[in-house]
Amino acid sequence: MHLNCLRAHRRVLALTGAFCLSAFAAASESPDAATVIARQAGATVTMGDVDAFAQRVPPERRTPFFNSQQRIAMTINTIMLQKQLAAIARTQGLDKASEKPMSDQELAEAEVAHFKETLKVPDLGELARERYIASPEKYDVPETFDVQHILITTTTRSDADAKALAATVETEARKNPSDFDALVEKYSDDADKSKDHGLVKNAGGRRVKGFAEAARALAKPGDISPVVETSVGYQVLKLVAKEPKRRKSFEEVRDSMLETMKQEFIARAVQNQADQLRNQPIDVNSDLADSLLKRYATTSPEKPATPAPAGAAKAR
Repeated sequence: MHLNCLRAHRRVLALTGAFCLSAFAAASESPDAATVIARQAGATVTMGDVDAFAQRVPPERRTPFFNSQQRIAMTINTIMLQKQLAAIARTQGLDKASEKPMSDQELAEAEVAHFKETLKVPDLGELARERYIASPEKYDVPETFDVQHILITTTTRSDADAKALAATVETEARKNPSDFDALVEKYSDDADKSKDHGLVKNAGGRRVKGFAEAARALAKPGDISPVVETSVGYQVLKLVAKEPKRRKSFEEVRDSMLETMKQEFIARAVQNQADQLRNQPIDVNSDLADSLLKRYATTSPEKPATPAPAGAAKAR
C-alpha cells in the first residue's frame, strides 16, 4: 500500500523515510472530524482538516482529485506544512496582528511574508559581476528598427491596380519623405492608420512575410523602400529609427540583476525553511489515509504500475 510511507519526491525533499516509523492508531470505521491522520513535530492533520481542504476543490473535480494515492499524500503534506507554519506564526505573535481570528492558511501566509521581510540578504554585487563576466551574451540587445508603412490591398482593386498605385505612392514618398504622414492618410488601407499613422515599432519582429526583410534593408532614417509585395498586399516603407545590435554594460544591468538575484535568494531560503519542516519524522495512520480513497472517490482508485513516491506542494 503506497500511502504506507508517503515519501515525497527528492526534488522538493518533502518527506523522508522517517514517515514510515509507525501507524500510530487504528482507523475507526467512521472517523469523525477530530480523528488524527498524521502527526509531525507537534502538528497534526485531522480528518476535518482534509474535509475542509476537499471543500475547496470544485465538486466536479473532487472525486478524480482524491481518486489517487499520490494526491492524497500531497494533500496531507500540504496541510501539515501549513499547520507547522501557522504554529511558528503564533509563537511570533503574528496572530495578534488581526482583530479577527486568523485561519491556519492566513497564519501560514503571514509567517512566509514575515520570514521574507526579516531575512537578511547578503551583498550580491560581486556575484552579479561574476555572472555578467561569465555570460555577457545574455545582455545583448538585438538590432531594432521602426518604420512607417503604407498598405495597398487588393480587397477593392485588382492586383495590377494595387501594384500600380503602390508604385505611385513610392514615387511621391521619394520626392518628399517628410510628407509620409500625409501619404499614409491619403493612400493606406491600414485600418489602424488613424491611431498610429502607419508606425510599426520594432519592425524586425513583424511576421508578415517580406515586411521585416524590407524594413531591415533600409539604411538610415528617412529612407524609402521600393514597393514590397507581402501576404497582405503591396507596401511602401519609410525608416523612422534604427538602433544597431549592442551589448548592455554591467552598470546598465546591475540593478536588475541584483533584484533578480535577491528574489532567487529569498525563494531558496523560503524553500529551505519548508524543507526543514517537512523532513522531520512523521507518523501517519495508514489505514485512515487509505480510507480517503473511499471517502471522496466513487470509482476504482488509480493504481500506478510501479510504486511512485508522493510529492508535496512547494511552499509559496
